[in-house]
Amino acid sequence: MTQALSEAQDLAPDFAPDYASARAAFLDAAEKAGAKLESRPHPRTGLQGESLSLDVAWLGPRQASRVLLSLSGTHGVEGLYGSGCQVAFLQQQAGRSLPPDTAVLLLHALNPYGFSWLRRVNEDNIDINRNYINFQASRPENEAYNEVHAWLLPAQWTPDTHAVLLAQVQEFMQRVGPQAAARALSGGQYRHADGIFYGGQALCWSNQQLAAVAQSHLQQARSLCVLDHHTGLGPTGHTELICRHAPDSRALALARQWWGGDVTSPASGESASAVIDGNVRMALGALCPQALVVAVALEVGTQPQQQVMFSLFADNWLHQRGDPLSAQGAQIRQQVRDAFFVDTPAWRTRSLTRALEIYQQSLQGLQALPAAA
Repeated sequence: MTQALSEAQDLAPDFAPDYASARAAFLDAAEKAGAKLESRPHPRTGLQGESLSLDVAWLGPRQASRVLLSLSGTHGVEGLYGSGCQVAFLQQQAGRSLPPDTAVLLLHALNPYGFSWLRRVNEDNIDINRNYINFQASRPENEAYNEVHAWLLPAQWTPDTHAVLLAQVQEFMQRVGPQAAARALSGGQYRHADGIFYGGQALCWSNQQLAAVAQSHLQQARSLCVLDHHTGLGPTGHTELICRHAPDSRALALARQWWGGDVTSPASGESASAVIDGNVRMALGALCPQALVVAVALEVGTQPQQQVMFSLFADNWLHQRGDPLSAQGAQIRQQVRDAFFVDTPAWRTRSLTRALEIYQQSLQGLQALPAAA
């Protein structure tokens, strides 16, 4: 049994059940690992009235030229998985030294509001992973989404309306094809503030904080590896490493070298993920122009894609037409939670084992680069 698997099996039951517990576990693990901590309070409160924060942990020398950056909760509810991986890494790292000239920066709950409310989006219904665009320029267009938008917000959310919506979506997918349908539904849209995968009209709180942290913590970096934790796409329990760098780029070549056959390129048609606009981790190239940036999403499969998408349809309807604090609201939140976190020992152990391997492979990959890459 590998050390990573043994540690993952020991730690897997400790995935926190909610945002408040996850935050407490992260702060405790970071302190015990000797990390320097800071918190950036969010202006809103959580589902249980709790305070929300983006928490920042730094391990290693402050002037390290090689940095591993870990993001959790970019899509709020997916923080259940991402936070658990960050905590496990910190627990694994406690008492150990990092490689020379190397530091680790962990951002816990980039979207704390969505994490607490078990939503993918933030307090403004913005998908923050479609929000990092140049809002001074024209917005990306998604004309195909305009056709489906009205379907997604029926007056009521009942089994009958669910059946009608399912038929409409299936007909749309057959008519335009699965790739075009995926782009229309999940690629991002900037017209409908009450719609799914909405990219917003300005840089949101979470991405403002990301930019500030990059300015204060990463300007000395010359080599930067970005791991962004996600769930909800692909075969159950499998971790796909989605790399959005250009197909002919050095960064994509390094990603394949570091992490192997699980690396996929949406631009090359290899990934189940659509090509999207406003990606958070890809913003690090502009935020840290002095660094060679190699960025991937750790995307762990959960449920069949239709179930995942319909949980998002239900959640969006709930917050636009329904009552989030009703019994129906609690039911839909559980539906969303189940769509993005498979609460079984097998899924937790498999996903955590792979995450810990990826962290170690990332540190090894950074070491193979020159200090002034």
